[in-house]
Amino acid sequence: MGDTETRQSLRAGRGIVTVLAVLPLVLAGFVVGYGVGTGDRPGVDVDEAWQDGEGVFDHAPLAASFTATQVSGSAPQSPSVLPVGFSADLGIAVTHLQFAVDESTVRPDHTAELRLPVAVPPDSEGMTVEVASVHPVACLCSLTAATAPPYGTVWDAVEIDKGATEVVLDVTGAINAPGRYGFAVTTPDRNAYLEFEGAEYGSGPNLRTISAVPPATPVPPTVPVPLPDPTSVPADPSLPPDPTDTPGTASPDAPTSADPSASPSPTPSVDPSADPALPAADPTTPPGPPLQPESGQVEDQLSVCATRDKLIPTCGALVGVAPAAHTSRQKEQALLDFESRVGQTQQIYHAYERGSNRLFPTPEQIALTEDPQHPRTLFINWKPQMAEWGAIAAGDPETDEYLDKLAEHLKANFQKPFFFTVHHEPENDVDPAAGSNMEASDYAAMFRYVVERLRGAGVDNLVTVMNYMGYLKWVEKPWHEDLYPGADVVDWIGLSGYGQSLHDDGHSDFGEIVDQTKGKSAWPGFYHWVAREHPDKPMMLAEWGVFHEEQYPEHQKAVFQAARYQMAHYPRLKAIVYFESPDAEGRNSEVHQHEDTLEAFQELMRSPYFDVQLEYEMNLE
Repeated sequence: MGDTETRQSLRAGRGIVTVLAVLPLVLAGFVVGYGVGTGDRPGVDVDEAWQDGEGVFDHAPLAASFTATQVSGSAPQSPSVLPVGFSADLGIAVTHLQFAVDESTVRPDHTAELRLPVAVPPDSEGMTVEVASVHPVACLCSLTAATAPPYGTVWDAVEIDKGATEVVLDVTGAINAPGRYGFAVTTPDRNAYLEFEGAEYGSGPNLRTISAVPPATPVPPTVPVPLPDPTSVPADPSLPPDPTDTPGTASPDAPTSADPSASPSPTPSVDPSADPALPAADPTTPPGPPLQPESGQVEDQLSVCATRDKLIPTCGALVGVAPAAHTSRQKEQALLDFESRVGQTQQIYHAYERGSNRLFPTPEQIALTEDPQHPRTLFINWKPQMAEWGAIAAGDPETDEYLDKLAEHLKANFQKPFFFTVHHEPENDVDPAAGSNMEASDYAAMFRYVVERLRGAGVDNLVTVMNYMGYLKWVEKPWHEDLYPGADVVDWIGLSGYGQSLHDDGHSDFGEIVDQTKGKSAWPGFYHWVAREHPDKPMMLAEWGVFHEEQYPEHQKAVFQAARYQMAHYPRLKAIVYFESPDAEGRNSEVHQHEDTLEAFQELMRSPYFDVQLEYEMNLE
């Protein structure tokens, strides 16, 4: 950190922060264990402790530090600045923050903001900053770029101008129980950098919570209401009332309600494990001791990454493969061979089905999901060929007959949740001519029709993926936005992206696949586009691959090595599915052609980002 401190002094910028996307994730109340009357605890009644309070608290961080991919040591204890983004000396920097909350500072009905004063703003306009939950580490001594906890839910993203003085991120949905919370502040911008103020001066980051408080304390019913004095002189109605005339009436100068703009109340007592170098919290907290988290809440919910509803990991990302693509090899055996080769179970088996030739999943596909030692799910990619998109959406009889048979097959043979898409990468099949039945809007209607017909027939285990093509010539088409079927029938946003050896070896990276832009056009890159247009959807690389070319023998290795650390840029990316083929239109994406390339892929698979337990849970309501 010394290089950064000497390179740039603390200075404040000028300007505003503009909101890019805020997830609508405000919880109505806290989980069991965070409300009134949920257990035997010492201390005063919570409502009593909160009556007449302001409801606004600024929580000082228990820990405020950062990781950097070019710094091998542990996170510094109390850095003067908190970097985010890419710089030549640090590599990719991520700010990590931890806070503690309890019932003395946050009530169930609340909002929460992460407030970060800017020390060194970005040197260009429009830098995107995101915040995600992470498991809080017990000691900063264990926090490095290589061991940093995988990202959980992304709560908010903002776009920052180069004159910004403060960044405010909405983390309301993250605070759902008393205990310790960890956050990672990141950017998907590969060539942008900023610094937030550290905590050493006492004016650095804080977690501001604004709680709805009970009404003002009423006059106790045992206190008699004084009778009017018959000898008193009636008040002049033209004069304002004297507040001292009526017992129990507050002074007009006294605060009577919660005002978010008012000066915040004192911060709560700091956890004894807090960084001793950070400023101590003000001890004048509301009455009652802080409450400790219940078993299984908060600090443990991100200690193990596992899939939950709609197969979304609580943290980290799933890995998968489409094995032996474009070959006649038996695909299920090819999957097992690939797993043995790379040393990692592929939790997603991507299989391609066409038309009405057979029902899916097949017995062989189902068998791959029944191995308790190697948990897997399916990604079925179905391309209907019985009719054009518009005709299918209008109720094509042949397609309907197949869908009804498919529904009965699924209900009878496969109840586990699985990924499902309809006619992936539709862009190059669009015919924009009016009435063609293959317009972009026809695709959206067809996708919706298929999903709704299956769900209407009782198939409740579809996890739907809208799988876009990665070729950027399509994103500028006027019909591109018309392809989206709708949030209610799309669970994940998928992208097919490939490394094309567009650069000299040693200069290729994973970010070109995830978030490639198009020259000077307005296209922000697929990752940025998902964050902006579909912020509540997890993102998947539904297909990704790196093609080997003799002209650039180190290209595959360079991309795999870059992916290992560039995952730090992309907290929304929750699954990557490799497309392995010896002949994808004349190109080879196999990872084992050279020993050092295979070793780079094996090392990628060992990344803590992919340490996720596949567990089945389904709730589509």
